[in-house]
Parts: sequence; C-alpha cells; structure tokens
Amino acid sequence: MKLTVKTLKGSHFEIRVQPGDSIMVVKKNIEEVQGKDSYPWGQQLLIHNGKVLKDESTLEENNVTESSFLVVMLSKVHT
Repeated sequence: MKLTVKTLKGSHFEIRVQPGDSIMVVKKNIEEVQGKDSYPWGQQLLIHNGKVLKDESTLEENNVTESSFLVVMLSKVHT
C-alpha cells in the first residue's frame, strides 16, 4: 500500500509498505527514500493519531491504513 508521510517542515512524500511491516522497517524505508543524512532511521519518531509508534509494532497493529498518514520527526542526537 502507499502511505503518506508528513514532515514538520510542511512537506510530504509517499512510501510503499505492507500492513504487516514493523515500524522499524518503515523507518528504514523512509531513510532509503529521503536519504540517511536527512532522516537517519535511528533518530526518527513516527507519529500516528498523536501517538508515537513503537519500533517492534506493525502498521496493522497501530491501525495505519492507506487513507491515513504518519508524521515523521527527528529526535535530538546525544553527543
């Protein structure tokens, strides 16, 4: 399915995913599409309906469908 991902900068893009994909797989997909420098998977937080999604859960478990969207934001790097 196609899934829309919105950024905090106001832009959005689509990725191809399966309902059974884990959030970790989705994050790696976003990193692949947007580039490691822009969206490294380890710093991504994915939000759906106001809830931060856990890496080990799946899109299906979080009721994410083709008509819904995710918001991606980056956590700060710990130096």
